[in-house]
Amino acid sequence: MHTWLPDAHSEAPSPVSALLSGALLNCAFLGILRAHSICAAAGLGDFSGQLLVGFGLLSMGVAAAFLVHQPDYKRMLAYSSVENMGLLALGAGLGGAATYGALLHAVNHSAVKAALFMVAGNFLFAYRTKAVARIGGAIHRLPASGALWLAGLFAIAGSPPFGTFAGEFTMFRAAFAQGRGWAAGIALVALTIAFVGMSRAFLGMSLGRAPEGEAPVRERAAAYAPALVLLAVSLALGLWIPAGLDKMLVHASRLLGGGAP
Repeated sequence: MHTWLPDAHSEAPSPVSALLSGALLNCAFLGILRAHSICAAAGLGDFSGQLLVGFGLLSMGVAAAFLVHQPDYKRMLAYSSVENMGLLALGAGLGGAATYGALLHAVNHSAVKAALFMVAGNFLFAYRTKAVARIGGAIHRLPASGALWLAGLFAIAGSPPFGTFAGEFTMFRAAFAQGRGWAAGIALVALTIAFVGMSRAFLGMSLGRAPEGEAPVRERAAAYAPALVLLAVSLALGLWIPAGLDKMLVHASRLLGGGAP
């Protein structure tokens, strides 16, 4: 169901890619969540929940396989979106506090992935290529974008103190509390494979040897400020969740048959 995503991202302008992953995926997933809420209201919540868990784990496994040795960094970000949508499906399917964690993760993923696509646009403008192997030393040639690229790696991987960690931790804690540690274990394996594949590309692009004859680029603040703001939002949500947002997420979670953490 996600096969359009990597193809669209590899060709779309980076701001459009940011909207595709940051907004359009959530809109599409909303339809699935509404169907799940109807099933839950009709007493079929366990059935639809099991479907979401199964397809969520399948999406994560497929995405992790494609993230290993991915040669195109925009397609790599697209497959990362497939993986994260699988994680959201897993959290919604588990129910309880995991639904809250999935919704919190959706907010953070939108911010982080939009930021990464904006930085990817800066790389494409400077290097004129989408090939991972042809980009190196970005931390020296594009200091701001290179640093944000590394920060984005840890943010999208769910590392503390970013908000993605809070969402993932809530989901996995709920899975073990429900006695479904097997689902959490499979998801953690997929996340580990994805992190290894993405780390290899991200670190090489930012810290690897720069191509010969490439001069440093003077970056304008307007080119990296939006990505900086979005990553700062995810960082802030990892340290503190505003009361209004928390109330909204709890309400949405209960509408879906879940609950508060």
